Order: sequence, then structure tokens, then C-alpha cells
Amino acid sequence: MKYRSAKSILSEKISYRLTDEQINNLHNILFFMLCDLKNCCDRHNLKYMLGGGTCLGAVRHKGFIPWDDDIDVMMPRKDFERLGQYMLEDYGERYSVKDPQDYHILNILLNDTVYDEVWNEDPNRRLNIFIDVYAIDNMPKRKCRLRAFRFFWAKHAGMFILDYKYPSKFIKAIEKQDKAVRSYYRKRRLLGWFFNLFGGFDHYNRVVHKLANYKKETGYLGLPLAIAYNREKFEARVLSESVDAEFCGETFKIPKYYDEYLTNLYGGDYMILPPENKREVHVPAKIDFGKYQNVTDYNDFCERSNY
Repeated sequence: MKYRSAKSILSEKISYRLTDEQINNLHNILFFMLCDLKNCCDRHNLKYMLGGGTCLGAVRHKGFIPWDDDIDVMMPRKDFERLGQYMLEDYGERYSVKDPQDYHILNILLNDTVYDEVWNEDPNRRLNIFIDVYAIDNMPKRKCRLRAFRFFWAKHAGMFILDYKYPSKFIKAIEKQDKAVRSYYRKRRLLGWFFNLFGGFDHYNRVVHKLANYKKETGYLGLPLAIAYNREKFEARVLSESVDAEFCGETFKIPKYYDEYLTNLYGGDYMILPPENKREVHVPAKIDFGKYQNVTDYNDFCERSNY
């Protein structure tokens, strides 16, 4: 049976969506945040590339995928490890930096905003408008199904445990009205109870770290904690060189071999828009733009953050 993610389930079932005005304002803010990140990387000679849906948006839309609501960036490990410090040095109190549960993903968080997703009530969850930054790491040369399977279950075991320990009030309300969502989350929480009993959250995080922390140079690179283990594995050349691409009227870096990258991630038909019922989104239980409400341009963005 094919595993279905919570994101895909709720994207189909949930009636709540950001309004067009909210999406437009969020896209503006995320774009200005991305400009800050790019400027920081250029200033400190850090390599970066747009990744995931942001790269797809650059290639297919020359900007955001219209229903997308986040930014994904990927960086070589040595540059990734320096980015957080430089962002804080360069932009003072505009941003916070969060390393959530592992050292392969970095959140750049915009202070004075709220973006609280519905997945669980984990007290350590991110609560601001964010950019996800992923480390590009070495990957094994051989396609090992057992390793991928272990990685999948260790990664998702942690998510199930969070569903069990910190159930989402937002999702609980949906379950009262939707039998399919109720059945799905009962199974997730049951698995969470089991994994919490046999190992616990910290144990499965250590397993994920061990599997992701592959030191040997094999000629393959990837982002083991992004979409899916084998879909994020590439010959090193795919993630080693970049080219310029347009995104919202500005130029950013994407993989030089973006067709190979996007085909491996999304399939050979990635240029075709998916039907509306297959468009996955992040789902905020609460969003507050704070002083960035109706922000108009980059100068306006900077003035509002007193930078």
C-alpha cells in the first residue's frame, strides 16, 4: 500500500485556504526574504541554489507556483553551516535561525510574524514565516532499498510520535466532520504510540542522523531529509554547478542540470500543471503578517523591519 503524507491528505480534505490577498502578501514577504538570503550568500561567497518547488516555480512559472506558500533553498554542507551566523550578523534582529530537530535543515524565520502550521502542537515547532534551507550531503553510490526503507520509517516515526504526543487541535476539529481524516490520524497516532514506546523521538532522530550523515565521497550528492530519500539522490554534477534563472523578476541560482533534478523529483511531466485536487500546500492554523501586512516592495520591507 502506498504511503500517503499528512500534507497530501489535508490538501484534499481541508476547506481552509489562504485568500488570494494573503497568498500575494506571503509571496511578497518570502521573495524579499529570499533576496536577503541571496545578498548574504553573495556577500560572504556562499553557494546556494533554489530547490524543490521553488526551483520548479522558477523553471515553470518564472516565480512562485501560484498555490505554493514556502521557499526551499539548498546549499553545500560547508556553506550551509555558515549561513545562519551570517544572516544574523548581516540583518540584525530581522531574523531568527532555527535548527529543527536535526542538522540537515535550517529555518530562516522572519521575526514579528506568525505562521503556525496545523500538523501538531509540538512546543518546539516553528511559528514564523520561514525559508527552509537544506544541506547538500554525500549519498551512497548504490541504490539500497533497505537503507531507503529504514530512513523512511525512522524519519516518519518521529512525525508519528509528534502526532501522538502533541495532537493538533485544528486537525481534531476536522476529524469530527471527516471520517477519512479521522481514520488516517488514528492510524498515525497508533503508530506514534508504538514508536514512542519502542525507542522514542530522540532514538529515531539519532537513526535519521546516522543514515543521513554519510561522509564518504562517492560521486553522488543529495538532500536525504527533503522530499524522499532516493528522489533526492543525484550524480554529483547535478548539484555541483548552477545557472541563473528568473524568479519574480530577479536572478537566482538553480542547478545547471535542472531538467534531471526536477525529473527525478517530480517526474518527466513536471512542466504540466497538476489538477487542483493534487496541489499540495502547507496549511496554517494561524497566519499574522504583523508589521509586514500589505508590504509593497523591498525598500518598504526594509523600512518596516527598521533595517
